[in-house]
Amino acid sequence: MGTGAGQAGPARRVKGQRRSWLRSANFRRFLQFFQPYRGSIATALFFMTLSGLASGASAYVVKPILDHIFIDRQAAMLLWLPLLVIAIYAIKGFSDYSGGVILARMEENILRQLREQLYAHTLRLPLPALLQQSQGSTLSRMSLDLTLLQQSLSVLARFFLAGVQILALIGVAFYMSWSLALISLGTLPLAFYPLIRFGQSLRRRGHEQQEQMGDILGQFAESLRGVEVIKSQGTEDFEARRFAGLAQIYYQLMMRIVRIQKASTPVMELIAALGIAVTIYLGGHQVVSGAMTTGAFFAFLTALAMVYEPLRQLSSANNQLQQGLSAADRLFHWLDQEAETTSATEQAPQTSAGSWRCGDLRLRYGGETVLQDLDIVIPAGSFTAIAGASGSGKTSLLRVILGLLPADAGEIWIGERPAREFSLRSYRQHFAYVAQEPLLFSGTVLENIAYADPQADRKRAEDVARAAHCWEFLQDAGGLDTAVHGHGSNFSGGQRQRLAIARALYQRRPFLVLDEATSALDSESEQRILDTLANLRGRITIIVAAHREASLTLADQVIRLERGRILSGASAVPCAAST
Repeated sequence: MGTGAGQAGPARRVKGQRRSWLRSANFRRFLQFFQPYRGSIATALFFMTLSGLASGASAYVVKPILDHIFIDRQAAMLLWLPLLVIAIYAIKGFSDYSGGVILARMEENILRQLREQLYAHTLRLPLPALLQQSQGSTLSRMSLDLTLLQQSLSVLARFFLAGVQILALIGVAFYMSWSLALISLGTLPLAFYPLIRFGQSLRRRGHEQQEQMGDILGQFAESLRGVEVIKSQGTEDFEARRFAGLAQIYYQLMMRIVRIQKASTPVMELIAALGIAVTIYLGGHQVVSGAMTTGAFFAFLTALAMVYEPLRQLSSANNQLQQGLSAADRLFHWLDQEAETTSATEQAPQTSAGSWRCGDLRLRYGGETVLQDLDIVIPAGSFTAIAGASGSGKTSLLRVILGLLPADAGEIWIGERPAREFSLRSYRQHFAYVAQEPLLFSGTVLENIAYADPQADRKRAEDVARAAHCWEFLQDAGGLDTAVHGHGSNFSGGQRQRLAIARALYQRRPFLVLDEATSALDSESEQRILDTLANLRGRITIIVAAHREASLTLADQVIRLERGRILSGASAVPCAAST
């Protein structure tokens, strides 16, 4: 049975945070998502190249406008040059729109694939990996991390467009005066230093931002789950203060990020001003001496001024890309965790599965031994109760039985077949499970009872609803078409539990496993569920974790646990007993 997936440790901090994103392994891995879209990328790059060249042309056209219209006063140019300006910006606008739409379609497709992959992989992670992560940390990957990654997708295109614009504008500057261009563009290396430093700092802060958002989402989810306790004890202000503390930490962190982001623009503008000031001084001398026309100088000055706008965009894009890469680090680390190996094509086992038994079973969890030296036989068709105080190992044993936790030692059999001969999926398909807090999904009662059945059998659903004593409250509410609101809030606790039992019975699996199924119910609801279980005795194998005597009286055998061991004298059948 494929249950040996490793446990996930705490999120590791990525090494080499100061490395360039161009040398980042996760960046190269991220680029692999673009491979199926090579045609779309080529088309978008073509339009971005047109847009960049149009930016260069818009700077160059300043020269004939000044020289031919405002200095030489050529009336014929009053028609053609304005039309040329319109044509240049029409080409630029069309190119920006077309390239933007193509890239947006590609970005959304990649994000959809990542979102689907992240969700499917999360569901396939081993239970220990999920239990060791806070719910908020897991949710932040689907929300904040994907949002930051989406932003980094959009800025990748901006890098190319800004690069083409810079090359086109520098080309115009060199065409006008190569000597002046060499001197004026000497300030460009100064622009790249803050670009790199700001990006490195933002990447470090990005990891902290994502972790802190996980804490906030975790606190929020925890409060929603416990809202009845909070309201009944009047602790709304206490919880609000706790949340405010986390929000304040996140606020301070975001302000540090904002200060870095906002500092990049004035730094780039100051460097641009330095280059323009040098250009005005040196170019002014050339115009005064007659070595350069006024139109050529202003075209040069326009091109130089326009160079710093894509440079500023590069700075902003780099900041966003660094935050996106920190999100990619977390996402890929999550996706790299070993998932359980299952096959969706395997068929459910036949109902007559025989007994379940284990020998010398041991389980360690969270660094502690929670089950040890267990020898248990659960005969086919029997009713077995697992009893013990809280912390005795009842739930852990159920998780092992269900195949949710892999045993560290010992052997498990279903019938005469060792569990290791089953795949994980086929092993689990022997069991139908009813949790202590039953989960109902949004939709109708039919969709809940026939959960995941693409062709729900209404007669079968009604039969199991009657067997689970659900029909008595469903027939007046709308039957199988009754809507389920807010995790089943329109049903009582006992009704939700009976609906969960009906869903388990619909699956027609040989083992029915219930975890403290009546512990939180009133006596009338408990009796209804016990009546249901009594009617099922002998038809399927029932395994119940319980501590209330009413449940124990139905049992053919009671396995009493204490600190992970079977109490001496308990009525567990020895492992060597015949099946």
